Amino acid sequence: MEGEQLTILVIDEDPRSRNYLGALLGRQNYAVNAVSSGKEGYIMALRDRPDVILFDPAISDIPAIEIIKKLRADKRTTAILCIALAASSDTSQMGDLMAAGCNEYLFKTQESIDKLLKILAAPPGQAQETSPLAGARTRHKQGGLLGVFLSAKGGTGTSSMCANISQCIAAIFPELDVAAMDLVLPIGSLASIVGYQGEFNILAAASHSLEDLNGDYLRRTLIPLENWHFRLLAGSPDPGSANSLDVACMPVLINAFRQAFDVTFVDLGRSLSRISLPIILDADVVVIVTGTDLATVTLTKTVWEYLKAQGLDSKQVYMLINRSVGLEGLSKSDAERILDMDIQATTPYLGGTFSLANNQHLPILVKLPTDTAAMMIDQMSREIMETARRNRA
Repeated sequence: MEGEQLTILVIDEDPRSRNYLGALLGRQNYAVNAVSSGKEGYIMALRDRPDVILFDPAISDIPAIEIIKKLRADKRTTAILCIALAASSDTSQMGDLMAAGCNEYLFKTQESIDKLLKILAAPPGQAQETSPLAGARTRHKQGGLLGVFLSAKGGTGTSSMCANISQCIAAIFPELDVAAMDLVLPIGSLASIVGYQGEFNILAAASHSLEDLNGDYLRRTLIPLENWHFRLLAGSPDPGSANSLDVACMPVLINAFRQAFDVTFVDLGRSLSRISLPIILDADVVVIVTGTDLATVTLTKTVWEYLKAQGLDSKQVYMLINRSVGLEGLSKSDAERILDMDIQATTPYLGGTFSLANNQHLPILVKLPTDTAAMMIDQMSREIMETARRNRA
């Protein structure tokens, strides 16, 4: 649509913020409408169908997540680029909005405003493109296996499962070079679980020269961890640093990992965004970790329905219930009924043992080698590898 003016709707209760964004975007030659309430913004979105909606998640008359769900459920507005501009960091809010279909979650800082302008300045059609790994499907057969760990809600032990299954696969298949990448935002979690204290992390890798960011560089830089035996690219050390992560380097970094290692697992936690979605869709196996409480299972269903709508095949998914965080809650059959899909595995209840092992930076297979949990993780690891290999074949 060359020559057409990008239309932007701003939804923000703060008049100073509305005026600032209106003036800023107007100077960029965008057609801007600004409203002060969620209800007015939703009506205008249905009527005018803007290209982009910028909204402050703190709008009070209608929950922002409700607006996003309605927009994504309506064929007239499902393709609108929705970007949250929050006054402060709220990881719970960010995860809920991303799971509902929000494309980006930014903070009201100058750095984020610069990032926003770069997103809006992308070529027509690319601004709404949720896949920075465009063309990744044509590369699907190249390099090592790619797996993803994600959840719909915090507190489900996703990072613990990622670390322990990566370790178990490295132990079961010693001939394989296994790596894990921490893309949990805004703060990584794998380093604290495995006891990694080095300074090299996702931000250092992303800032490296793209020409030199290849498999050889990663093999030299990432050393197998003691006790865990897989290589780790640690996550962001703090929210401020996470906000500066350059999305453009992700395709290069993922490809470099697949060149360097036989198996790469990416821990996304609950980070569902323009960065993570293309990685999920290109993965050989997607491990979705859910809990036993109704709220977590319900959110998991929302995430699964969204990913399915984006093209994720159920054959790529390995669904597991992590019961290590508590005995109470739904049974496996109840959760399957809500999710309308099979759950491949359920971890046993461990009391505080899982947390104790994490605090000691030890894998469950090392801490409790003869425990039921160790046997279950062994079985899940084999099944996850089988799923990945089957999908690759």
